Amino acid sequence: MAGFSFNGTCTAYRFGKKLCSCSTEEPVIYVTNSSISYETPPSVPFSAAAAPYVNVTVENTGFKLYQLVNVVQAVFQPNIIPPSAVPGVAPNLHLFPQDNGTYRGVFTAELDVASCVTDSPCGIIVLVSVTYPAYNLLNECGRTIELTADLSKAVNVYVYSHPGFGCKAFPDGPTYNCTVTFTSTFSNFGYQFFGKKFDTATACDGYSLRVTDGTKLDADMCTDNVGGKGNTTFTLQGQALAKTFKAGFYLRFAK
Repeated sequence: MAGFSFNGTCTAYRFGKKLCSCSTEEPVIYVTNSSISYETPPSVPFSAAAAPYVNVTVENTGFKLYQLVNVVQAVFQPNIIPPSAVPGVAPNLHLFPQDNGTYRGVFTAELDVASCVTDSPCGIIVLVSVTYPAYNLLNECGRTIELTADLSKAVNVYVYSHPGFGCKAFPDGPTYNCTVTFTSTFSNFGYQFFGKKFDTATACDGYSLRVTDGTKLDADMCTDNVGGKGNTTFTLQGQALAKTFKAGFYLRFAK
């Protein structure tokens, strides 16, 4: 790498528009533009030790402040939230502070916080009031997952297409053949499917996404905003044709 070091003490440095703190007595290293690569910081496990957070209060409302590796803008339909509205929206939105004192709010369902947090001091700041139990479909292939315990403690359980929904694009890599079954003993157990971010205009870009549940048999899920009831099996198969950008899809289970 082309560059040189400054033998003083770093107190802060500017990354884009963000002022970042330095580690204790961290030296300042200057590099040429050609030596810089623009990559997102790595994600870390979602725990207090690995992904540290700060407890903050905004408008008398408690939040955990996390840093995110990235945000996929195509996922969100952001709401601009004035400070006075923060207490009312906190249970439903994650909030991104803006330079003008307002907040950009995105629905809690539309960000897999647990797979997007980082310990980088220059991550994207997000304020989190509520999280729900969540699973990633591609991490659970071949499993049957019982959701009764999760739904006994939370109103909803979310299943994201892949780790990092909201901060990482759906991985168009191998040929998928992934089947996962979700069950529960609750009599009204059911789900809602949200797939408009999975490129439904071109029939899932070559993938097959099908479901069998208590009301339908082997139904095509490449349609947004459909749902069903009862024990449910999802199957994702095939590979991408055009490999167009896909943010992914998610499911909301409730009792």
